[in-house]
Amino acid sequence: MKVIFLDIDGVLNCSKMPNPKKLPYIIDRRLLRRLIRVVDQTSAKIILTSTWRYDPIGRYAAKHYGIRYIGWTPDLAKKPRCQEIKQWLREHPHVSRYVVIDDEDDELDTLPLFQPSSNTGLSPEIAKAVIRYLNGDSDEDMRRSSLFRMVQDATAVLRRHPG
Repeated sequence: MKVIFLDIDGVLNCSKMPNPKKLPYIIDRRLLRRLIRVVDQTSAKIILTSTWRYDPIGRYAAKHYGIRYIGWTPDLAKKPRCQEIKQWLREHPHVSRYVVIDDEDDELDTLPLFQPSSNTGLSPEIAKAVIRYLNGDSDEDMRRSSLFRMVQDATAVLRRHPG
């Protein structure tokens, strides 16, 4: 089985997306169509890594918008997302190939990360690269620069360990 570990905020919605009422749980339909194309062309299953997974309303909203997820990663308190994904993979050994689509790094250095900008969300280039990766035509992921990811990692650590 092929799997997409999916973050939603910054991937299927972005800072350029209008949200005048500041509603939670919104998705840009254009970005969602891009993800659905990836799923259709790879036969991958979606596992939520997004914070939407913590809230039944968030999970309902994801289903309402048409995100065809089959489950979500465990919530490992004060652990990075990387550990949650690794735990899920240990519990599901039948996964043949997987990717992580997330605008944040959260210590995902050892995993195949495809990292869109939170300003634009899932780009056509990243979607094509995910398709190539999941179909075995490439072993290259698409990450932001090392410096950018280092700052993201430091910020994530500070959020988990308040002073």
